[in-house]
Amino acid sequence: MIRLLINRRQYFLFAIAMLSIAQFAVAEGIPTKGIEHIVTIGEDAELSLPTDIVVDDSGRIYVVDSGNDRVAIFDDDGDYLRSFGETGEKPGQFKGPVGIAIYDNKLLLVADKGNNRIQIFDLSGKLLYAFKTIFQKQAVKPVDVAINNQGDQIFVTGNAHHRVMVYNLDGKLLNHWGGEGANKGLFRYPATAAVSPDNNLYVVDVLNTRVQVFGNEGKYILDVGSWGVLPGQLFRPKGVAIDKSGVIYVSDSYMGVIQVFDSRHRFSHVLGDNGTPKIFSTPSGIFVDNKQNIYVSEMFDNQVSVYQLR
Repeated sequence: MIRLLINRRQYFLFAIAMLSIAQFAVAEGIPTKGIEHIVTIGEDAELSLPTDIVVDDSGRIYVVDSGNDRVAIFDDDGDYLRSFGETGEKPGQFKGPVGIAIYDNKLLLVADKGNNRIQIFDLSGKLLYAFKTIFQKQAVKPVDVAINNQGDQIFVTGNAHHRVMVYNLDGKLLNHWGGEGANKGLFRYPATAAVSPDNNLYVVDVLNTRVQVFGNEGKYILDVGSWGVLPGQLFRPKGVAIDKSGVIYVSDSYMGVIQVFDSRHRFSHVLGDNGTPKIFSTPSGIFVDNKQNIYVSEMFDNQVSVYQLR
């Protein structure tokens, strides 16, 4: 126990030191592009640990309100409308939900982590069906969920399971890949997943400090980012989003920044203005809509911030 406490203390001191380096690194003229604040949402709904966001075609915003075991819905002005879900194990209830995806402006898929399942709702919050996340007869706690552009493959990241699993819409396991490790195609706590316009899957590989990109049948393509605190490097990535042009946005929860990579996976800039990066409060899940607005879940501030990308 003493050794464990020492290791935790050493890790904490190391993290603080690296964070200080990160703050110094981002202060020296890093390429930035401006963002214009639109609205901050959550106070009227009393959000608690919001982890992920999606937006439908009408601009309605769906926030995984993890600390309250629900999904909160806001209009396009950020005003609270209603929510669905509550704490529990019954259909339509949640236990520590984390990730959310939207498909064809019709379906909401929610990673119900504590209940080891994916639940599928319509946009009103009506439960349609659910399926358990099981691998080799063992329950897997899903962290995020994404769906391909054809709507016939659901990708689920199992964080402590270190694996990506692929299901059809009926919840049948079609494929899987990964395992614990640092080599290409392996993971150390995969988190957020997103599908690009060209149907590739981007997976945040948290402790390997990278985003891995996969093609058909889980074929490894490349990494976005690497360990470090300099531009194009990641210290503790948490969220990933891809816009309609294939531009990639990655949130870094420790450094508090969102880095942008172009459609050829090259570092482009950090969100900010006049060489000064915008520092978010523990950014996790992110989403970019068709109007080039970016939605950032600032988890420990219990809010979602919305900005117009310039």
